[in-house]
Amino acid sequence: MNADSPNLPPPEGADVPPPPPAPAELTPSPEAAHPDVAAPGAAPETPAPPPAMTVKACAEELRARFPALFGGEPKPLKLRIQVDINERAPGVFPKAVLSAFFRRYTLSDAYLKAVSTGSHRFDLDGLPAGELSEEHRRIALETLLRRREQRRGPQHPPRDGQATPTGADAEAPARRKAQREAQREAQREQVRAKHREAQRAERQFRAGLLRAFETTTLTRENFCALKGIAPEALDGLLETARAERAQRQAFLAELAKAYRDSGLSINEFAASKNMHPGQMHHLLREAQGGGDKRPAPRMERSERPPRRDDGPAPTRGERMRGPRR
Repeated sequence: MNADSPNLPPPEGADVPPPPPAPAELTPSPEAAHPDVAAPGAAPETPAPPPAMTVKACAEELRARFPALFGGEPKPLKLRIQVDINERAPGVFPKAVLSAFFRRYTLSDAYLKAVSTGSHRFDLDGLPAGELSEEHRRIALETLLRRREQRRGPQHPPRDGQATPTGADAEAPARRKAQREAQREAQREQVRAKHREAQRAERQFRAGLLRAFETTTLTRENFCALKGIAPEALDGLLETARAERAQRQAFLAELAKAYRDSGLSINEFAASKNMHPGQMHHLLREAQGGGDKRPAPRMERSERPPRRDDGPAPTRGERMRGPRR
């Protein structure tokens, strides 16, 4: 048979050789057919670690957890506030990130201004937690004045023929400017003090309104007419008063628990909170009335505030006879 003869099919029953195997690169591997199946011996993928908390994220988390302190304008912070944060939110804020946040927060102009014009420090619930010392206010004011001078830059040199001020003459303008600034700050502080006093009076009015509403036998319309408020405004005032009462009770309960756990005297515990012993005793008495079962501590003679009169205490006979005429 020559090469020009056509390819005829093999006769029936003839041995036919098996077809050649497919090339290796055309045969899919089990791994290629099933990409979700890892190859034997391959190391499993480890999940990426969560990103570390940044200072910005720390600030947002503090505003979300403690809006009464970090939600609005800066307020002077209670001393050792980081300890309170770690107790209320354990393991949430890394120590280094929290320290970096407070360095940035307490060195800002807004915070220094709040310290220079404030009178009290505040805790995580936005409640007063000790008075600001005069030294801290003075340091904050001096820092603000120094920054303003630095932002102004160097003064222009005197013109030809103009004498350069020296000594007391050179310090007089800066001193007068500092005095004017201190006067303006004092005026602004008076305005803020009046605003705080108005807010305190409003809270007292709402608290008295809630107590009267819970014990009254009048109808809603008569009660509103007696208190001089609109009936549609009553629900909002009562809701705000209930929230303020719950916040106050939580603060007093936490204060009473801290006092019980401290084992300190009134004087020592008040000093740790930067409070007067008389103020601390009043708060613990209020906490006892609010549900604290532990009797309020009796003040020792050395812890009691001084009497208004320096004279000796009246004897039993003088008390029986009454005042002399």
